[in-house]
Amino acid sequence: METYLRREISVPIEKLYPDPNNPRLAMDESPGYQNVAGLFDETTRKRIFEELGDSAYDVDGLVEAVVGQGWMPIDRIIVWQHPDDQERYVVVEGNRRRLALERVRGAELDKARKKLARMQGKSTTYPAQQVEQQQELVTHLEAIMADTNTLAVVPINAATVEELEHKLPRVLAVRHITGAKEWGNYAEDLWLLNRFHQLYDDKHGGPASFWDPGTIQQVAEEASLSEVKAKRQLKAASWFSHFRAEWEESLPADEEFKKTDYYLFENISRKPTVRQWLNIDDNALTLPPEAEKVLFEWVFAKPRGKTADDNENVFYRHENVLLWDQMKRYDDDNGTAFAARFDVENPDDAPTMHEVEAEWLMHKARKKPHALLDDLLRRLGDITADTLATEGRVLRKQLEQVADYASKYIKMIDAAEA
Repeated sequence: METYLRREISVPIEKLYPDPNNPRLAMDESPGYQNVAGLFDETTRKRIFEELGDSAYDVDGLVEAVVGQGWMPIDRIIVWQHPDDQERYVVVEGNRRRLALERVRGAELDKARKKLARMQGKSTTYPAQQVEQQQELVTHLEAIMADTNTLAVVPINAATVEELEHKLPRVLAVRHITGAKEWGNYAEDLWLLNRFHQLYDDKHGGPASFWDPGTIQQVAEEASLSEVKAKRQLKAASWFSHFRAEWEESLPADEEFKKTDYYLFENISRKPTVRQWLNIDDNALTLPPEAEKVLFEWVFAKPRGKTADDNENVFYRHENVLLWDQMKRYDDDNGTAFAARFDVENPDDAPTMHEVEAEWLMHKARKKPHALLDDLLRRLGDITADTLATEGRVLRKQLEQVADYASKYIKMIDAAEA
């Protein structure tokens, strides 16, 4: 039987290096696992700890937890030892915890010690109780440092780079994609995309030119996903990565693409009608240039503001593509043409979704609104706590839309009564 992990070992913390190949870091040139010098480069290590790590891993909450509760190694860090380096280990799973410990042992402890020295130097300024509390904090952090000088880790059972690349995807898939702890949609799907390209290159001897079904099947099996879901996630990650690279420089001043912008491409990957409107071929690794241009003009061309009400773009939220799709189905049932007002052939003439949505809601409101609302309230009342626990990730978006609709209706009522 193939084994993936070895027995737990103890390793000095300074011998544990963050993985520069982790997709969350989005490094321009990741070194791969063959390159020993690249894996254990001190400049890269420092950059991850001081710059890339904070933005990629969002460790503030974990740092607070470690400071507040101490180090509780419930879930072991997984490492790999390069065959050409017997002294150091690369952290293939647990980079966020490694970074949090670096912060606690370094910046947090240093800050606490300096504050204590400042308080002790001005003993007449600070109450004795405050000085005592600060001393307790320093002692607590020093205890955490002592507890984490050596960490219990689990090595992945891979004697070669080839064996690591075979086993690592399965280990990470079990822990992240099908487990309770997730990387977040984009990083998770970007990992799947990188794996697809790696497998495709091994199979065909070159870069991917289409969504090869056999390769998708292998990625899906490794990640315990259905092939349909795997392909949908691969498409969204590929489309967003290319779009971001192409249009980053065209964003308005002080604007940038965010992780949450990936939701737009997830929605597009789920809706055949939207893909048809944008002329996206089912085998497209990237969106057509015309489709990218439309999306940029409708979603990102103007400053987005702090709230949806401040957003002057045609689409003020990424859910608007779902609304666009809903309008089309409503048009088909009622002989209206709300969705058609967003013409991809003439993107500059498109109205804002705010305008069209208000008219659409008014039209729907004329269709026995009491019955519609009674039915909605009844259905909302049927949702159980178990359903929210298991499907909350999807339901949250829909409930936010319900809240938006309710707010718009109330504003319309207030305006009519004024």
